[in-house]
Amino acid sequence: MQGEQLTLFDDFEIPKTLPCPFKGRRVCVTGTFAQGRQALRSMLLRMGATEVKYDKLQRNTHFLLVGDNPNAEAINYWQLYVHDGYNIKRLSAEDLMDIQGGHYTNYQMPEELAKELLLTREHLFWQAPEIDGLKNQRLPSPVSLHGNASIYGREIYVHTSILQAMPALGQLLGCLGAYANTEMDEMTDSILIPGSMPKAICRSIEEYYNASKATLFNIPFIILEDLITYIRERVTMFPDEAISQLLENLDKK
Repeated sequence: MQGEQLTLFDDFEIPKTLPCPFKGRRVCVTGTFAQGRQALRSMLLRMGATEVKYDKLQRNTHFLLVGDNPNAEAINYWQLYVHDGYNIKRLSAEDLMDIQGGHYTNYQMPEELAKELLLTREHLFWQAPEIDGLKNQRLPSPVSLHGNASIYGREIYVHTSILQAMPALGQLLGCLGAYANTEMDEMTDSILIPGSMPKAICRSIEEYYNASKATLFNIPFIILEDLITYIRERVTMFPDEAISQLLENLDKK
């Protein structure tokens, strides 16, 4: 029986050709380019873009192409969506020339745009002044627990690690009319988090939000240390034996 003939190229794997990054993608253009609006739009469509809009960035946009003198609102909305975890890639005129030259590797994007929120102190304190003037406004965060503040009737997400370290905390929240929930859902009003931002707690928030259909990350935070200070100040002003005992138990953690 004749053996199978092998050739020099049997183990050679032909490299896959990357598609143009714009193929099947939505592009928003802002600012001016040497090609002019219509010529640039036609070129992007020829390169495979399914949609090309000017200055109208949406959360399902894949690329924001920024030229000279860009529209400030388009840039602000890009910062907003990136702040909320959407991986919209910003490109410059130089990037466009690089893609035209066939250098596709660094510009590939997933077909369906997904959120990739990595929780930072910017999210914890909503420190994004560039989005202050936009329509998608958030509740103040962290929630102020001073003066006439109240957490009555609020559902607060409390990570299990916090309750394990401070078992009396759930009862304290209950005494104030709030509900401590170890599961985050659409009914969550606030998120309790230590100022140190433990990684396990951050991951639980990231996983929930990235898997949700929410377009904005707009649940305000309550800082754990502020909550405890608030409860101590409250019981000083309005003595309550049950709350005082729970605070003592909290100190015994």
